[in-house]
Amino acid sequence: KDIPYKLAPRRAGDAPEVWGNPSLALTKLGWKAERGLDAMVADHWRWQKQNPDGYK
Repeated sequence: KDIPYKLAPRRAGDAPEVWGNPSLALTKLGWKAERGLDAMVADHWRWQKQNPDGYK
C-alpha cells in the first residue's frame, strides 16, 4: 500500500541531526546490541508488513 508523503523544510524547533551512541547502555546496564541497524530495520519492516494493524 502506498503511503502519501510530502518533503518539506524543517519546522521551527526540529533538530538538524539526531545521533545515538549505545556505549552508555553497555557501561551502565551491561547491554550490547547483537544486531546491526540494517538487520533491525529489515526485521521491523517484515513485522509491520505482517501486522499492518499492529497488536489489534
